[in-house]
Amino acid sequence: MKRKEAKRQATIAAKTLLELSASTAHDDLGLAKEQAALARKLMLKYNIRFGWDLKRLYCHGCKELIVPGVNARVRLAGGMVLTTCANCGHVNRKSLGQA
Repeated sequence: MKRKEAKRQATIAAKTLLELSASTAHDDLGLAKEQAALARKLMLKYNIRFGWDLKRLYCHGCKELIVPGVNARVRLAGGMVLTTCANCGHVNRKSLGQA
C-alpha cells in the first residue's frame, strides 16, 4: 500500500509541475525547464503516464520542455500537427485522425 500512495502523490506532483512549467515558460524558460525535468524524473521513477495533452510538452528528440510559441513552432500539414523543437530541430508529429 505504501508504493501505491507514493505513486499517487508523485502523479499529483508531476502534473502540478508540468502545469506550472507550461505557465512559467513565457516569463522564465530556465525555471520552466527545471520544473519539467523534475516532473519527468518523477514520471520515470514511478512509471506515471499522462495523456497526449501533457506528453506534448516534451520533445521526443532531446527530452526537454517545448512550449508552442516560446521554443517550438506548430504547423498543420496533411492532417497532422507538426511541432518543431527550437533546441534540437526534431519534428514531433501527431495525427489528427480521419475526419
